Amino acid sequence: MKNTNFLSYTKLQYKRFTNNIISFFSVFSFQTIIQIIYPPAMLFTWGVENFGVWIFLSSIPTTLSIFNINVSFASRTEMSVNFEKKKYKEVNKIFCNSFFLVLFNMIIFSLISLSIFLIQDSNIEIFSNININNLDAIFLLIILAFYFTILDNFFFMGVTYTGNVSRYNYITLSYEVMLKILIPLSGIFFNDLIYPAIILLIVNFLKNLTLFVIYQNNKKRLSLIFTNYDFKYIKFLFRLSLSFYFQNVSYIIKNNGILILSGFYFGPSIVGLITTTKTLFYYLPNRFLDILNSSLYYEYSKSFGQKKFNHLILIFKTQIKFTLLVLLFFILCSLTFGSTIYGFWLNYEYDLTFMLLFLIVMESFFFNLYNSIEVLIKAVNKFFKTTIVSLFFSLTTLFTTYMLFNMDYSFYFYFYINLLSSLSILIFVCYFTYRFYERIK
Repeated sequence: MKNTNFLSYTKLQYKRFTNNIISFFSVFSFQTIIQIIYPPAMLFTWGVENFGVWIFLSSIPTTLSIFNINVSFASRTEMSVNFEKKKYKEVNKIFCNSFFLVLFNMIIFSLISLSIFLIQDSNIEIFSNININNLDAIFLLIILAFYFTILDNFFFMGVTYTGNVSRYNYITLSYEVMLKILIPLSGIFFNDLIYPAIILLIVNFLKNLTLFVIYQNNKKRLSLIFTNYDFKYIKFLFRLSLSFYFQNVSYIIKNNGILILSGFYFGPSIVGLITTTKTLFYYLPNRFLDILNSSLYYEYSKSFGQKKFNHLILIFKTQIKFTLLVLLFFILCSLTFGSTIYGFWLNYEYDLTFMLLFLIVMESFFFNLYNSIEVLIKAVNKFFKTTIVSLFFSLTTLFTTYMLFNMDYSFYFYFYINLLSSLSILIFVCYFTYRFYERIK
């Protein structure tokens, strides 16, 4: 086997990888600061009840996105691989046909959202003790804001396919910071949740406008040519995107599903408790590890496209060692100091028991470990089987939780089931990744 190491990188590769690492670390740092400040700021200006209601309402569009086939990651991966092979016409063809799929997604999302809008019922548990004015208008504004999130997928492909994602990250981060500042501040001047919904719509529109300008100035070899429309190619991209779609559905069910169910069966305080505990003990380590995972994503695609398998294996081994060290340190600190930090953070507005903390921390460990392992096969679009397994366990967890909530069981049972689900997914991901690893070894 030919020996290889990171020194085999060219100066351009080092620059790209370093820029991506720095941008992802910047995103992580600012997102961490935002997530530390945002919940207590919302609790201070909007109160426990309104905060829980806002979390519930803003999670609805994300949950509805399970009906959208997100082609951006699969298409971007194919564009990156073909870009490295200097097949520039193929890159542009992928880009153009992906645009048609994005439009199709927007149509599907419109139909689903309209149906929900017409049949929505305000007589559910989360609204029982609070007077929500303009509920229809708030829901409509949040839905409209999500259209721009769908359109982001198009610009994501056009801006990042060459491997440099730093500019896209900085733009996304800037508008996220703006959003997390303006929404809590609005609670000082207003007491109606329609104003945060208006802010969400305006900020998402401005972000799209900025990405459009960046795309126009940096599209290089890309051009949106409608004569490139090819139904067979769209079918190919659709099939290729199914892995990413199933993974996205699994993730949404895993995280937003519990918020929706909690909103129906429990009050806003439980929704707030679940959201804040997952923010600190679930999303925080996930975002930290994503600094490396996202930066290596293109490197895996590039190495695979150039058939540099030795280099690919070396990177993978280093990544997993780093991931395990980070997660073990995270478990130790969380179980030792987590409850105290959480209580101080939110001024003891919520009651976090050690059992709930333990369940979330251990489930976070299993999730983040299999998520990091899966990056290798995800970067080369070889992870369809693992996404099917993940989706199966996520749906089983949601259905079982729904049945238990109907029988008046505690929301704790969701976390018991979710822990077993993540452990099972980890076992399957390890198996399928090992099989791929052996083939290229």
